[in-house]
This record gives sequence, C-alpha cells and structure tokens, in this order.
Amino acid sequence: MRSCHGLSAILRKTTLILGAAFALTSTTGASAQDWPAGPITFVVPYAAGGNTDIMARMLAESISQEFGQTVIVDNKGGAGGAIAAEFVARANPDGYTLFFGANAQTSVAPYVQRIKYDPIKNFKPISIFGTNGAILAISSKVPANNVAEFIAYAKANPNKINYGSGGIGTIAHLASAMFAARAGVQMQHVPYKGGSQTIMDLSSGHIEMYLGNTSEILPLAGTKELKLLAVSSKERLKDLPNVPAIAETLPGYTIEAWNGLLAPAGTPQAVINKLEAAAMKAARKPDIIIKLEKLGIVAKGTSSAEHQQILESEQVFFREAVNMAGIKVE
Repeated sequence: MRSCHGLSAILRKTTLILGAAFALTSTTGASAQDWPAGPITFVVPYAAGGNTDIMARMLAESISQEFGQTVIVDNKGGAGGAIAAEFVARANPDGYTLFFGANAQTSVAPYVQRIKYDPIKNFKPISIFGTNGAILAISSKVPANNVAEFIAYAKANPNKINYGSGGIGTIAHLASAMFAARAGVQMQHVPYKGGSQTIMDLSSGHIEMYLGNTSEILPLAGTKELKLLAVSSKERLKDLPNVPAIAETLPGYTIEAWNGLLAPAGTPQAVINKLEAAAMKAARKPDIIIKLEKLGIVAKGTSSAEHQQILESEQVFFREAVNMAGIKVE
C-alpha cells in the first residue's frame, strides 16, 4: 500500500501535467481567436509578373483590407514551384505563412519530380481563387477549322503534328498528351523553356499546335498566324463566346489550372475559417472579377471543403496524364 506522501506526489504531478495541457490549449485557442495579430506572408512559387503572382497580389490586398494587417507577397521560384511549396509545408502552422500556389505543385509535381512534401498530408486547402483553362491554338498553315477537323487531319498524318509546351511535365505538356490519347492521335512533343518562345514558333509555323495558357493566347485572338479551335475549360470563355470547349467534341475532356491559398497542415481551424471567408469574399468583388476576366481567368472563391475535394480528385487525372505523356521520375 502506497504512503500518503507518495499519493500526494502523484496527485501534484498529475495536476501540473493537466494544468500545462489546459494552459497550452487555452493559449492556442486564444491565439487563433486573436489572429491575425501581425503581418501575413503569401509565398508564391513563381517570379513576379505572371498570372499566379498577379492573383496573389489581388488577394493579398483584399485580405489586408479585411483584417487590417500587412500581407507580404514573397516570390520563391525554382523547381517548378516545389521550393516554395516545401518551404510552406515546413512552416509554423500559425496562419502567418501561407502558400498561394497552383495545382502544378499539388497535383502534377508528385508525378513528374521528386518532392519533399506530401500535397495531401502537408497542406490544408483554404480556397481556390481563380481557374483558367488552356486554349487549343494551331498554326494557320494546318488545314483545319475546328477540333473534329484537326483530329481527322492528325489521324491522317500520324506523328507529323508537333505540339509545344513550356517544358516536360508542365500542365501544357500533360494537357496535350491527354488530348492526343483521348482523340486517338499520335503527335510529337517539342518542349520549350517557356510559353513565349512556344507562341513565337507556333505563330511562325515551326510547330503546329499549342494548348497554352489563356493569358498567353488571348492577345493573339483574331490574328492571321493562329487559329483558336477550342478551350479546355468546362465552359466557353466569356471573352471567346464563339470558341467551343474541347469537351463539346471530346466528352469528358476538361483540364483547368487553378491558383489558390493553402496553409500548412495543423493550422488552427479558426484561422482557416477566417481565411476561407476572406478569400471567398475577395473572389466575389466586381473589380477583381473584371480584372481576372481580362486575363482569361474565372474568379472562383471556393470553400475549403471544395478546394480539398478538387485537390484530391484531380490526382487521378494528372497521374493518368503523366502516364500518357510517358514521363518517368528517376
């Protein structure tokens, strides 16, 4: 039988442990309720000036106004965005370091390169801010005026169609490989170092096809060098009402790039809820919607749950697309 002194010691120790746990819980809850109490940083996986950076700065300004705190945009390019994603995945989950990234880092990167983070386990999705499909553009030298005619021409000329992309494993590459597979045609991939060079070679007729970013191709709509056959989004673009969706010819073919806000896993739910509400509100502002439309981007403002569902579901699509493209991670 234990002595009274021994029991008292055990009780004191238990009380200290419970007290510490309660204090920790109370502090965490209080800090989540008081958030934000200082500057917030959006880590962007690309250099300044591109679509992702532009959208990040739009959202940063809106959230800064919402919470009365400075929101810093920190551009950390490299490794297709994996460097920035890994940085945020390892950050303190307190809501002050967030990732404004794209599905290139969460749904493509795991299948085309070795990464040091798990897109599903290491992040908590907050909201998709905007989406943009690609535009299927072909050289004016190709004798086709719609998707069906282009597919027929490609079938009659196997491996004679060269399609460009901004590099192996990019969404443009995977979207084109998936298009070829779904259409039952054989084409050759020509990787470039970026979209601008791809556009130049498409315009001059050195390659025949480019499934490129809307913001890259929209300015060339109506020129004699290119024919815009279709868009890869679910619906037609507001600025291109006469250009059909690829899915109108190939049912089920839809591919969109999204940009959105994610937090490190473990970020308090109260903080996630605040960010979710602020991001959804921003995406519904008329001035932001108009600015995004001019870039060929559709404002979304999804809920955290919707963002999570999209993140998980598109893993299957991109895994299939990587297989179709014949990419193997060494």
